[in-house]
Parts: sequence; structure tokens; C-alpha cells
Amino acid sequence: MIAIAAAAGASLWAYSASYGLPGRGRQMNLGEKYQVAPVSRTVLEGSLTTQGRLESSKRTVIECELERVTIGVAGRALAGGGSSILLTVIPDGSAVKQGDVLATLDSSPYEELLRQQKMTVERARSDHRQADLDLEVAKLAVEEYKQGVMAETLKDHDRLIALAESEMSRGRDRLDWATRMNEKGYVSLSVLKTESQTFDRAEVAMEKARGAREVFEKFTSQKVIRQLEGVVLSKQASLHYQSIRLGREIERLERLEKQVENCTIRAPHDGFVIYANDPRRDIVIEPGLEVRQKQHLFYLPDLRRMEVVALLHESIVDRVKGGMKARIALEAVPDIALTGRIRSIAPLPLIQHRTEVRYFEGIVSIDEQAARDLMPGMTAQVEVAMPPKGDVLAVPVEAVTSEEGGEYCYVLRDEAGALEKRKVALGQATHDMLEVSEGLNEGERVVLNPRPDELLDDLADFPAFEPEPAPAAIEAEVPVAALH
Repeated sequence: MIAIAAAAGASLWAYSASYGLPGRGRQMNLGEKYQVAPVSRTVLEGSLTTQGRLESSKRTVIECELERVTIGVAGRALAGGGSSILLTVIPDGSAVKQGDVLATLDSSPYEELLRQQKMTVERARSDHRQADLDLEVAKLAVEEYKQGVMAETLKDHDRLIALAESEMSRGRDRLDWATRMNEKGYVSLSVLKTESQTFDRAEVAMEKARGAREVFEKFTSQKVIRQLEGVVLSKQASLHYQSIRLGREIERLERLEKQVENCTIRAPHDGFVIYANDPRRDIVIEPGLEVRQKQHLFYLPDLRRMEVVALLHESIVDRVKGGMKARIALEAVPDIALTGRIRSIAPLPLIQHRTEVRYFEGIVSIDEQAARDLMPGMTAQVEVAMPPKGDVLAVPVEAVTSEEGGEYCYVLRDEAGALEKRKVALGQATHDMLEVSEGLNEGERVVLNPRPDELLDDLADFPAFEPEPAPAAIEAEVPVAALH
């Protein structure tokens, strides 16, 4: 019995020594028990991966374009419009082409105003035509007076002057004859005086005829011309007023026709229909809804101009710059590979009331030739190619575990000793390597694929970690230009 007990004790001691069981035989080589990897310096040509969503760089807001219109009919003001009832609407999420009907509104109030306005325009056209005719008549009156009445009156004056001159010449001849005969004694003095008076009357008549012509030509005719030209100016003013009135009435008519046309809402370009529902105001786009002026009805993203809105965590946003290349994968269409570039980054983070974590929106433009058949709202994964970093401490991805809200590595302190659980700070990453900015020293070994429940027995307490100084002769980062 003593021999059997001794043999059993020896077997148990050997098993404990082989598998690291608690007890006196715990001096097993942990480097052989666990798979480990060294902490080494290397050059990382990594990338950042984040989530995002597809959006359109050109999103047209389609709103209700109806306006309140007032017209005058028979001295009364008629007003209407500004709102209407939604009669039909295209289903949400429909793909449409330019010119497709998106919705129809009740146009009956505008159609009634349109009929009234058409009659008003016809009356304005009639008044405008009458004013135009009145102006033509007034201009003809001026020409009639100048070339007709005035010319004939001047001719009459000229005939009277010619007749007076003939009478005066005849009277001068008779006066001369009477004077010679009186000198010879053949004619008495009374006859001489009579001929002299006759000549004087003829001379006065001629002066009167010349004076009448001059008064008519300089004053009377000019006064009549000014009066007729004043009538022309008055008719021109009336025609100008009627022209303005007709133009305004036509503008109102065209505006009403436009309002009737606006009751049929069409797509301004190809796109994807999204309802402009507003839960805060209990607004749901559906038939029967009363819509008002400037109310948003639809959003129409242009499917030919797509982009990705990537969410960049505040801890990495300072490392992302405009112009960086990116690869984009879509969950809905995994067989499509897209490429693009970082176009811009929002200067302010998104405000999320439920968490203190801040994200910045980064816009990633997509190559146009690859952006076909993409729909807004698709979930995207964006991988941004980062500039290479040289002389950094790195460990395999499998060496880092997330526990208690932090990142940890299990460090093998010596071949036959124990493990140390150490919190680390991570930096840039590749598909298989992670940069460790704090928590590890070069040359240390870390456990791969650690399982905390299996490592518990091999953990030990060690003094606080003190990092080794980085070599001064090695640059911290490889210039980006060296890649080119």
C-alpha cells in the first residue's frame, strides 16, 4: 500500500508539472504553453474603417409652389389660392424620370380665377385697341390741319392779297391818269380826289390781306396745331396706360396659368422620391392632406451624383484629410466595389443627446462611373487609406482583447514566470497589425488569442509599467512623399 501511494504521488506531481496545475510543480515553460508574438518596430501602411450611408450630393427639395393671387373684376377684388388639397401622390421610394408626375393638387379655385381673368384680359385688349385708334385719329387730325385746312387757308389769303394788289395797281393807274388829265384841265379836281380815295382803299385792303395772312400763319394756325398735338399727347398717355394695364392683366393671367400648372407636380430631374414627412408637426404626405405655400412635399436625390456620408470618431478625425483615397463596400450590394476620395469633413460634430461620443461627418465622393443603380440610405463601410507610419511599436491583431471598456494585452514576462495583464493605447491599424502607442516596450512578448478565463492562474502582480525611451536616431514617421 505504501508503494502504491508513493507511485500515485509521483504521477500527480509529474502531471502538475506538465500542465501547469497549481501546486509545487507550477514551474512550466509558459512560452511553450501559450502562442506568443514579439512586440516589434515596423512601418504600418494602414487604413481606417468606419460606417457611413449613401446620400446624393444633389438633393432637390420639392415644395408646394402655390401662391395667393388677387384679381380685380368689375371693381371688386377676388382672391384665392395659397393652399390646396393633395389629390394623388406617387408611392414613397419610387424611382422617377424627369417630367414624371409626383403629385396632383386641387386646382379648381385657380381655374375659376383663371376664367375671370381671361375676360378681364379681353376687356383690357379692347380698351388698348380703342386707345390705339384714338391716337391714330389724333395724329391724322394734326396732319389734316397742317396739310389740308392750314394750306388751303394760306392759299385763300394769298388769293385775297393778289386781288388786293391787282385793285391797288388798277387804282394807281387810274390815279396817275386822273392826275395827268387834271393838269391838262380835262378832269376836275373832284374826280382826282375820288381816284385818290379809291387807290387808298385798295392799298388798305392789300395791307389788311397781308396782315390777316401773317396773323394766321404765325399765331392762329400754330395755336390750332398745338391744340391738336396736345390731343395727340393725351391719346399717347392713354395708350401707354392701357398698354401697362394690358401687360399687368396678362401677367396675372400667366401667373394664374402657372398656378394651375403647379397643381401638377413633376420631377425636375431623374431621382428617387422620399416623402417630406414631419413627425414633429404630425405631417404625413398622403392624399387628402391640405398643403400650403412653400411646404416641403418631397426630397428628390439625384441618383447620378452619389456620395457617402462617413461617421468619423472624434479620436481619429484629425488623422483624416481631404483627398485621401477610400474603398467603399455596400451591405446591400456586396458584389459592387466602389472607390472614392475624402472631399470634406464637417467642422463641428454631430450632437447626440443619448451619448457623449462625438462623430464628425466626412463626405466621400464616389466615382461617377461606379455610382450607378445606387439608392440613398444604403449602409456603407468606408475604408480610408492612411499615410504610412514608420518606426512604430506594433503587435498582431490577435494579441489585443477588449475588456472592461479598454484594450488589453497579456505580456509574458519570462519563459517560466507569469503573465501580466497590461492596458494599452492603440493607434493606426492594418488588417493584421495594430500600433501600440502606450503600454508595451519593444522586445516584449504578448499572448495571441488570449482567453482571460484560461490565463487567470498564470497572472501575477508586477510594478507599474514604465515605458522605455524611444530611439532618437529613428524617425517617427515615414514621409508620405516617399511612397511616390
